[in-house]
Amino acid sequence: MKKKLILHFEFCILNCFGWRYALMPNKNSDELFHFQENQIQPLTPEELFRQITAEIDFYQQQISILQQQLAVVIGGSTNG
Repeated sequence: MKKKLILHFEFCILNCFGWRYALMPNKNSDELFHFQENQIQPLTPEELFRQITAEIDFYQQQISILQQQLAVVIGGSTNG
């Protein structure tokens, strides 16, 4: 069974047998899993779009939380 290529990857190298991928289960993982090119299936454009959009949304929420915390610390508002 082919694995879906996840967005978070460490590196890929080309050897005489094709591409070899070292993938992480998530971006905060210390684990690496190694696969040959024929063992993975790239994400579809729709899957990749959803994954990137979800990550953007997550970081926008984190920015908003940090802006609110900053406003409390400085006693003002950081609208923007």
